[in-house]
Amino acid sequence: MEWMDFENNQVQIQRKMRRKSLSIYLSPQKPIIVRTGLMTPKKIIYEFLLSKKDWILKNLEKFKELDEKFPQRRLLEKEIFPFLGKNLHLKVSITPNKKLFISRTDANILLHVPMNEWSALSRAQDYSEHHEVLRQFYKRESITHLTERVHVLSKEMNLIPSKLSFREPKGRWGSCSSKGSINLNWRLILFKPEVVDYVIIHELCHLQHLNHSNAFWSLVEKHCPNYQTSEHELKHNQMLTQFLDR
Repeated sequence: MEWMDFENNQVQIQRKMRRKSLSIYLSPQKPIIVRTGLMTPKKIIYEFLLSKKDWILKNLEKFKELDEKFPQRRLLEKEIFPFLGKNLHLKVSITPNKKLFISRTDANILLHVPMNEWSALSRAQDYSEHHEVLRQFYKRESITHLTERVHVLSKEMNLIPSKLSFREPKGRWGSCSSKGSINLNWRLILFKPEVVDYVIIHELCHLQHLNHSNAFWSLVEKHCPNYQTSEHELKHNQMLTQFLDR
């Protein structure tokens, strides 16, 4: 892997045989990426970066603000994790079980460490290597909660889906097929209960109106009068879920 420095930022250079142009790719919490041809001199790459300097620095500043608002979360004692609109503190505890697992109370997320791995330093240890255990905890809790809410709301609205499934498509919180199948993003479990309910109501309304017509929105408003507040919450806090990325 080839690297260079630009304005105190790391730049990863990705070279491809048939590529002639230069392109810059910026993403939160990742280095600047420049894609170019095999023989492009670093001087040319640096000059290209310099020509885009204002745009690069402006976006990096935005990413910095997002990092402060939506920090990466580590599996450490006292780390804060969002759950149904609340901030739960992580607590590390010992368990006789042979495998590490995660559960929760109303105030805490509990990281249970097996007895044979426990030591005096366990409560100060970083368990972030067990990221998949955290993901599976959220997914398990979410499927239980979302299933219950779909059951309740579909009965209240008299709109029953033919099938319910759970995935995690980026940038999409739910969908409804022409066959009446509803798919929900399990990462919704991070948001307030009223926001979760709004997404469910939105998709259930599609069982009657498979579009975004005035009739559709009137039905949404009937069952969720403050739906615009929830829409705003989802739109401006999409990155809340980024710590669950693989």
